[in-house]
Amino acid sequence: MAQSIHLKKDGVKSNYSGAKEYDLVIIGSGLSGLSSGLMWQKNTDGKRTLIVEKNSYPGGFSTAYEREGYVFETTQLFPDIIDILEYLEIDLNLKQFEGNFMRRLVVEGDQVDEYKIPAGAENFKAYLVSEFPDDADKIRSLMDYSVDMFKQVRRLKANATLKDKLKIPFQAPKVVANLNRTYSGLLDKFGITNPKLREVMETFTSFSGVPSDRASSIMATGAMLSSMTRCFRPYGYFDEFPAKMAELFQERGGEICFNAEVEKILVENGEARGIKIKGEEGAIVAGTIITTVDPNLAMRTLVGDEHLPAAYVEKLENTIMSVSSINVALGLDDKIDMKTLDLDYPYNVVSTGLGTAEKLFEGYLAGDHAFSEDCFHMAVICPSLTTGAKNTITLRCTPFALSQWKEWRESDYKKYQAEKEKWADFFIGIAEKYFIPNLSKHIVVKDISTPATYARYSGSPSGSLYDMASLVTQFGPKRLPMITPVKNLYQPKFSHGLYGTMMNGVQVVDLLVDRKFNDGNSLFAPLKR
Repeated sequence: MAQSIHLKKDGVKSNYSGAKEYDLVIIGSGLSGLSSGLMWQKNTDGKRTLIVEKNSYPGGFSTAYEREGYVFETTQLFPDIIDILEYLEIDLNLKQFEGNFMRRLVVEGDQVDEYKIPAGAENFKAYLVSEFPDDADKIRSLMDYSVDMFKQVRRLKANATLKDKLKIPFQAPKVVANLNRTYSGLLDKFGITNPKLREVMETFTSFSGVPSDRASSIMATGAMLSSMTRCFRPYGYFDEFPAKMAELFQERGGEICFNAEVEKILVENGEARGIKIKGEEGAIVAGTIITTVDPNLAMRTLVGDEHLPAAYVEKLENTIMSVSSINVALGLDDKIDMKTLDLDYPYNVVSTGLGTAEKLFEGYLAGDHAFSEDCFHMAVICPSLTTGAKNTITLRCTPFALSQWKEWRESDYKKYQAEKEKWADFFIGIAEKYFIPNLSKHIVVKDISTPATYARYSGSPSGSLYDMASLVTQFGPKRLPMITPVKNLYQPKFSHGLYGTMMNGVQVVDLLVDRKFNDGNSLFAPLKR
């Protein structure tokens, strides 16, 4: 008989009072929604707040789940968010990865190059210089420039006023210079032409399934530096983090209503007035509404095109959402010693060589995928090395499009299952070849998520994993704004990843309270009290 597992998220229950009027209603209890709620409570003298969640647990895509006595996670690391945790008084027992940040394999035919990327920008720079001595000066210049540019990002203001905008060229000239530059263009700027060096550097754009010739140089640099500077994961399971956030939110007077799907955001005369929950009579009136769900779901379905300017609808139609994924979670027997396999990193990544990300993204844009024996990108994560639980690994395979997955799941489940198994076997074969010999012989439990899975849990029409894709063409001021065309309705969707989603909450609440606590800063830098 499988062992009974009690996850932290299962202990968080609805505490909705049934009230019909709130100062703030938040749609979605993912990390953006929970961060928004906690920031609002800390800075508004406890105004009435309700979070509405369609699922039965908090956390969105940052969670854990159990299958036959094995616990699988959907998140792999904490970037450096310690200051935000301390500000919100969230106490977590975290493991810091102080040695290497990533084990990276690049496959070119029969040749496999291995890199062990260290944590910390200075360590990474020194490592690159030692690996690529002929490019030492270029590497130093690129890394110093990247660090300085990221410092300048901290000087920017979110939802900038005219006065703020006038200061930008003087406060952040490197940011201005890179607003329209791709990460590939940034490498070109410093003469990085060595294909092997570029493969290592472009790892940080492929995390989100975006190739370097389309990715924002600023976003890619920020992702690199924020994730590798100080990197953590919980000693427990990842559902503990949103569970603690939800419990604190409730303890501080907030209400959460689970298993409640928003059917409509009610708009009158261009102003959001409340929400209608599916299957419930009447409306919940809200002074302010924050939506953290997919923008096309929130604005085009819950609000409706009839309440939106034509130019905004066109912008929504032209917005490219981030990619979806196939995720293979494996529970392994105890005959395999995971500690001997050199896998205790936030990421173990294997891919084919330069150009892979471009091919895979083109496949995604075409509405499908471009994975093959000669073109693949996959991450292997081993959470049980930290949690001490039964052996588990997760294979994350990006990018895939929703494509026919939803149709198969709904209309041809036999075909859906066959396709799931086919791709799971494909990726297990890659993991077996490059990381875990004889892996297939040790599999006890296999759980496969597809783009249809992500669409089902999030409601995203495209099965998007991360929010809007971090393309240079829709980054910074070109992204969908936090302030929507509907008065009192806000959409904090500027960034993804764990740091980005928490910053969504920081930025939107700071806006609502007139820069009371974060002074309008684009990154977390709260005012001293």
